[in-house]
Amino acid sequence: MSNPLGRFEFRIWGNHLNPFLDRLTAIAAPSDPRESAETYILSRATDTANVKIRDDLMDIKLMTEQVGRLERWRPVLKSGFPLDSRTIVEQLFPHLGVPAPEIAQTSYTHGELIRDLIRPNRDLALLDIIKVRRQFMSEKYTAEFAEVRIGGGATSETVEIESEDPAAVLRAIAKLGLNSLVNINYVRHLKLMTGMTPRNAAIAT
Repeated sequence: MSNPLGRFEFRIWGNHLNPFLDRLTAIAAPSDPRESAETYILSRATDTANVKIRDDLMDIKLMTEQVGRLERWRPVLKSGFPLDSRTIVEQLFPHLGVPAPEIAQTSYTHGELIRDLIRPNRDLALLDIIKVRRQFMSEKYTAEFAEVRIGGGATSETVEIESEDPAAVLRAIAKLGLNSLVNINYVRHLKLMTGMTPRNAAIAT
């Protein structure tokens, strides 16, 4: 995302989404499939922070508003490792909605961050996934079809439409026949796939 205000997104999930892939292919030529290994950091405290590590970069997007069925997601951080302690204290943990732990170093490598700061926190979970993505470029919006496999073997497919113009997303949803389906973002779906409960529910049990 190049626009600092973010883009409006609509995303569906399932295991038999090839009909929508065919419709996308009829509209625009797909990019070559791109496979990536990513680690998501999920928080029991929030569904509005998309926090992942990909290509050795800490990548954070925040959901800043909902407009009808659409969600606006804004990029707030993309930084390489080692990650400095100020960024960890002032951005990473606040966006995850949990207090920052005691910081003993001026910066943390990828491995140190996971081992020393993320794994010990009971409100956070790490999820390794493999994505195979195809992108479709339209004049008014961008679409994506992806196959997602999480550690442990569960798989899912997803179709996403995004644009700076919410009306363009709504028109694409209608054109692709997605109007009857529910918008579920990455964070919420990964929690559903892994059975991660909200913090209050976890405390109640």
